[in-house]
Amino acid sequence: MKRDARIRAMRAAVPAAATAATAAILAAMLASLLAACGARAEPETRRLSYFASTCAVTIHDHATDAAFEEVFDRFRELDAALSMWKPGSELDRVNAAAGLGPRPASRELVELLRRGLELAALTEGRYDPTVGPLVRLWGVGTGRDRVPAPGEIRAALGLVGFRDAAADPAAGTVELKRPGMALDFGSLAKGEAAVQAGRLLSARGVRAAVVDVGGSVLVLGSKPGGKPWRVGVQRPGSARGEILGFVEVRDAVVNTSGVYERWFESGGRKWSHALDARTGWPAESGLVSATVVRGREASADGPSLALLLLGAEEGLALADRLGLAAILVDGERRVHLSRAARPLFTLTDPAYSLVAPQDP
Repeated sequence: MKRDARIRAMRAAVPAAATAATAAILAAMLASLLAACGARAEPETRRLSYFASTCAVTIHDHATDAAFEEVFDRFRELDAALSMWKPGSELDRVNAAAGLGPRPASRELVELLRRGLELAALTEGRYDPTVGPLVRLWGVGTGRDRVPAPGEIRAALGLVGFRDAAADPAAGTVELKRPGMALDFGSLAKGEAAVQAGRLLSARGVRAAVVDVGGSVLVLGSKPGGKPWRVGVQRPGSARGEILGFVEVRDAVVNTSGVYERWFESGGRKWSHALDARTGWPAESGLVSATVVRGREASADGPSLALLLLGAEEGLALADRLGLAAILVDGERRVHLSRAARPLFTLTDPAYSLVAPQDP
């Protein structure tokens, strides 16, 4: 009887051993195939500096050297083309040609100006992509920042005006109608880079990834396992990564604009980079940050700054009108949510409070 039991145990062990051996062989084959394709099975993050910011790309599947290289190459191209601070950039050449009629421009530059002019009209000029002369005058974040004299601000304001700029997608041209005008895409370029990164990774078959272009965050697909991504909303003025809450999203872009992001101190006061293009001075809207969530094909970069400049009441009204998910934080640590943001956002910091909706 003992001999028969041993025989039965040996027979039962044969398929189990064969299954384990087969699994090991398949795992080895998969590892070999991934290595041959240059892909890694584990998520991988790489970082480089563009747009005067750290850009981080995390790929959870199909993480190949070629995928990272393509994304960072595109960041380099956009940074080189769309910065007003880089001599010889495409944007610098457009600014130098102000007053000389329509100028040929890349698809990206034409489209970004079109979007910027649309936001300018919606905010009655508080947000304005022709704010370049004021940005140069204040110099926030350049190491040459200073509080300009009122006369200097008035002179720069004379060169700002979205109604004197034009973008023609059909002709592929842009125009600044008066000499001395200048475009600044500091609130548009990073969001565009994040959106384009999502397209490139998706075309390579990547299903799960996170792209952070200096705070413009794109999440591709869902987290491995199917759950939504959690993207933190920065606690204003705190160290990077300290959050007051989070949004849960799939295939989305999340961007926060804040008065605390870039500033300098002079005369016992902090002066923000967020300039109101109607006054020429840093915005005093009562908001300290504005976060916008959109589908991953639409940049949230410009809209978040536009809402920050408008303030809570007008900002929420515009967000609801456009169907934007917006989280607005004021100086009293109150959080205002647009209708589209309410199902997405969770407040976690007890030092902040949610403002009750005021729907009609």
